[in-house]
Amino acid sequence: MTTEVMQIPELLAGLALKDIKVWVEGDRLRCNAPAGALTPEFRDQLRDRKTEIIGFLNMAAAATHQQPAIVPLQLHGKRTPIYAVPGHIGVPFSFSALSKRLGDDQPFFALQPSGFDGKSEPMDRVEDIAGYFADQITEYQPTGPYIIAGYCSGGATAFELARILKQRGAEVSCLALFGPLDPGTYREIPRLLYFFARRRADPLLRELAKLPTFGARVRYFFSRFRNPGKRVEALMTRIRDSKGPATADPVLASRARLKATAITALKRYKPVSYSGRVCIFLPNKAWLRSGAAPHRWLQVAPQAEFYYGPEDCNGPLMLEEPDAPAIAELYRQSTQKVE
Repeated sequence: MTTEVMQIPELLAGLALKDIKVWVEGDRLRCNAPAGALTPEFRDQLRDRKTEIIGFLNMAAAATHQQPAIVPLQLHGKRTPIYAVPGHIGVPFSFSALSKRLGDDQPFFALQPSGFDGKSEPMDRVEDIAGYFADQITEYQPTGPYIIAGYCSGGATAFELARILKQRGAEVSCLALFGPLDPGTYREIPRLLYFFARRRADPLLRELAKLPTFGARVRYFFSRFRNPGKRVEALMTRIRDSKGPATADPVLASRARLKATAITALKRYKPVSYSGRVCIFLPNKAWLRSGAAPHRWLQVAPQAEFYYGPEDCNGPLMLEEPDAPAIAELYRQSTQKVE
């Protein structure tokens, strides 16, 4: 697979995060996007790389014909395959940058939840989602070993998935949790508010850190909050626009329903003890004090190993560029520790 084709999953991940759906009809590439989401840059990429995108989507469709939950990001390699659960939005391509950085020798499969395709029904229990994934994995690869991974709120499903596979007698070499969100956080309003406020503030702090002088940072900071009336008006317009397409467009409506159902499932879930190897990868040490409460996983996995990324790693986007290489290196360190 060429370097350019390897970049296609990253493009699709960016589109999916903005609720832009891309699919193939015959030899034509189709696109469905909310108002204002399809930027000129995305439009140019879709036009210029149409043939590559169609080829990649056709390859993924062929590989997942029998197992719709399994989306191959890297098919080949001799290492133990990774099966990864995305966050509550359910976007499989959120792992594309990480899978690329782990190299051509690391098979990597993202797990697509039921309901993401807009045709099947979403599940509202973590145990049911994990059981569905377990069935799909064992049909695709009947014998282990497996490495199970989870990102953000998908960490809870990955945790339960690893438990189910081990209960069935399968070998799970490692459970890798990337920035896992403790299920209890969705039952605690103050912690939840802090977590989402931090997610909004981190991009601003990263931009401020790039500026060379204190004066430039002050000017940038105040420029972001100039004309608050217009900002509020623009926000209300986006809210109204998002409500319209979400109810009129079946794709956007199904994604919104999947997200709401996934959050409901996470609120209900209460993990129990797991005896297998658990590696928890955090963007940085400060993340221990974040609203995600990752330290609580020690209650059910007391031997869990913690690995920390650099101080300036963007927590909510830790698996994307430019932080993906650092997180991939943390993962390699965990595998070298066992070897």
